[in-house]
Amino acid sequence: MSTTTLKSNHIFSYLKPEEIDFLSNYATTEEYKAGAIVYRKGQPASRAYVLLEGEVLLRVPSQTGQDLIVEQASSGTMIGASVLLGETYMVTAQCLTDCKIMSIGKTPLERIVEANPQMGLVIEKYLAEMYYQRSIDLMHKLEALIREGPSKTEWERRPVAIA
Repeated sequence: MSTTTLKSNHIFSYLKPEEIDFLSNYATTEEYKAGAIVYRKGQPASRAYVLLEGEVLLRVPSQTGQDLIVEQASSGTMIGASVLLGETYMVTAQCLTDCKIMSIGKTPLERIVEANPQMGLVIEKYLAEMYYQRSIDLMHKLEALIREGPSKTEWERRPVAIA
C-alpha cells in the first residue's frame, strides 16, 4: 500500500510520515467482484477496511431472507470499524459493484492509535459521526415502517446474489 494512498484518505490524513510508512507495510489492497462478501456479521473482527472504489452494502441478515439495510457505503468510507470496537463484525458487508478495498489488521491499527493520540481522536470522531448518522437513518426507516408499513419502505431488501 502506498503512503500516498493512505495519506489521501481523511481518516489517515493526520498521521506523521513515519506512521503512514508503518501502516503502509501492513495495509493491503484487494479487488472484489460485485456480490462478493467482504466480511459477515458475527465473524471475528480482524481488519478495518477503507473502500477505495465501488459500493458496499452493509446489512444485517435475517432468518426470513429479508435483510435490514444499514448503509450503502461508497468510496472513502471506512467499514469494519468493529475491529476497534468489539470482537465481531456487527453487519455483513457485501459488494454491490466491483470494488477496490484497502484493509489494515487490528494490531497495527491499535499500535498506531496508541502511539498517536491525535489519530485516536480523529478515528473516534469519525466513528461517532458515522454511527450517529446510521442511527438517524435507522430511526427514519423505523418511522416509515410504522407510518406506511413494510411494503412501502426500503426497510428490507433482498441481498445481492453471492458470486
